[in-house]
Amino acid sequence: MTDDVVDVVPSLGVASLGADPGSSTLAGELGRALAGLRKRKGMTGEELGRAIGASQAKISKIERGVLRPSPLDVEKIVLALDGSKDALHELVGQATELQSLSSRPRLPRRGPVNQQDYADLEGRATLVRDFEPITVPGLMQISEYTRRVINAFHAVDIGDHESKWAETAAKVTQRLQRQERLYDTNKTFEFILLENLLNNMYVTPGYMLAQVDRIEQIAKLSNVTVRVVPMTAQLGLPPSHGFMIFDDDVVVTESLDATVYQDRRSVEFYTHFFESYRELATADLEEVLERYKMRYADMARPKP
Repeated sequence: MTDDVVDVVPSLGVASLGADPGSSTLAGELGRALAGLRKRKGMTGEELGRAIGASQAKISKIERGVLRPSPLDVEKIVLALDGSKDALHELVGQATELQSLSSRPRLPRRGPVNQQDYADLEGRATLVRDFEPITVPGLMQISEYTRRVINAFHAVDIGDHESKWAETAAKVTQRLQRQERLYDTNKTFEFILLENLLNNMYVTPGYMLAQVDRIEQIAKLSNVTVRVVPMTAQLGLPPSHGFMIFDDDVVVTESLDATVYQDRRSVEFYTHFFESYRELATADLEEVLERYKMRYADMARPKP
């Protein structure tokens, strides 16, 4: 999957808040929306501050998400910037929600994460457990596999719009940089793959051959264990999506639309799930990987 997709509210050009965003995420999104209105108006932060009786420093902190504005602050800003009624309603509503979130007891984080979040989690963790039923894990993907998966999502998500296509190369590079963690022998990686994902051709046979070879090479690293659940195994709880567990601290899951969440409350459940599938999997990869290497080599071979 793509690891870092956000929804966009077309009328305002701001990131969608989702069902239960963290207050810091909401403050950042609200700040960016207000900054966008200011820039479209052609005003500086200092000019806006004078218009509403606030300092330029306060405007800057609000726009950067450092300072959480009150609904009244947001109302003054939107009116000073000649924002539409829809923008006023939406942004004041966000400020009200932010105020409500800030007054609640803090819960373990649950909200969208992106490539940098993944990198930060991988950097801190000493044990990374990765379960994948559908696609090759990101830490194992060759660059072309990553590119095709991201572009396929964009084709569904944004169609002919090119606003996100330019991000593909950067995302591929970020994921390849994350793969350098695999060579840190102070970290342990455990992968469980469903065999069926080796059948899923997101790239051409030649690239699939290279992808299977990549899995084989990673499996040889001393700090990495790769297990495959054979297609003949009788499964338990249906594996509806992939996930990663970092130490015993946090689990990251990914939905069909590539919205990614991290959650500390479900670590125990996903740990038990991971262990139940470990019992079904084999770490003896030679036979299964050789079978797919031969298959894709034959498919890639020019036909007479």
